[in-house]
Amino acid sequence: MPPEKRNKTGKARGGRRGDPSTSGRTGSKKRPPTSLLVAWVLAVILLSSLIYLGKETRRLPAPPVDVPAEKARSAPASQPPSNRGDVAGARQAKSRDRAPAPQHSANKTENSFSPSDNSAGSPVRRDATSAAAVPAPLPSTPSPDISPKLARACIVIDDLGPDIGIAKQFASLPFPITFSVLPHQTHSREIAELAHEKGLEVILHLPMEPLDSRQNPGRGALLVSMSGDEIRRNIRVALDTSPYFDGVNNHMGSRMTLDAEMMKTVLSELKLHNLFFLDSMTTGGSKGWKTARELKMSALKRDIFLDDNPSANAVRSQITRLVRIARVKGTALAIGHPRGTTLKSLQEAAGYLRQEGIEIVAARDLIDR
Repeated sequence: MPPEKRNKTGKARGGRRGDPSTSGRTGSKKRPPTSLLVAWVLAVILLSSLIYLGKETRRLPAPPVDVPAEKARSAPASQPPSNRGDVAGARQAKSRDRAPAPQHSANKTENSFSPSDNSAGSPVRRDATSAAAVPAPLPSTPSPDISPKLARACIVIDDLGPDIGIAKQFASLPFPITFSVLPHQTHSREIAELAHEKGLEVILHLPMEPLDSRQNPGRGALLVSMSGDEIRRNIRVALDTSPYFDGVNNHMGSRMTLDAEMMKTVLSELKLHNLFFLDSMTTGGSKGWKTARELKMSALKRDIFLDDNPSANAVRSQITRLVRIARVKGTALAIGHPRGTTLKSLQEAAGYLRQEGIEIVAARDLIDR
């Protein structure tokens, strides 16, 4: 190619590579200055940092309502919020408010009241869990009307009649009990009169034949070998003991109460006298209560015996059980006997029963009309 043509071609293309006059301009376009590269790298790092900090900020917990956001962000990490002590105090106060009252504790022991403390009407609590969580309340003496009545219970004392002295002591209990008086005893009539004068309910404790033939139910007992006329006659003689009887419960009678036909004869006579029947449930198979209901007469049945085991601890345990039954069912009926330990345990339990909201009533008040 001629030289002049090559020169024109080179000028058209911007010069040859080896031309010093054009190489500087071409290199400046392809390789930017070092300062521009550094600025670009710093911009990328700054942008990445802003994105990372934005994510971390979203992870932080929201500041308290009463503390400005700026203060919350500027406060050192080791410094607790200014109102943490108030919140902790509020939580402690709320936990105390939520703690169950001692008398409603589900972990009560069987022996939940003691003679030494019941003079003040305050049963002893032995709930280790609640004691650790809640400070012990100051001792106080509740007034007789401080607790609402939550349930009703009846306490019947059987076998009264031979001893007027023990009957007077039971009559002086601070709550009304039901006297169940045996017929044909030395002080039967006198004890029935005493109960009536004190405003207490009195019922006839009618002797009936037991399963164990070695046990003597006493004079005037009803036996399965008797005719209907003999049964009715014995009942009428027994009822002559007092005009104040509201009802009848059986003394012994585990054999008699198993016989539905015999009990129908007995209960039909009691119904004629407008008396209710309390089945003492001396045997689990007793037909007394069921037969009375079939005859459409007023009837009750025992829930527990207070003193089959006459020791003081056992009687107190049964009183606690009576309270539990009353709370579950709304009513409960217990039968005890004229024993010293039974009397003392009931005296000591007066404040406990009041605190638990248990109203002691007559047997007739538990009947579903």
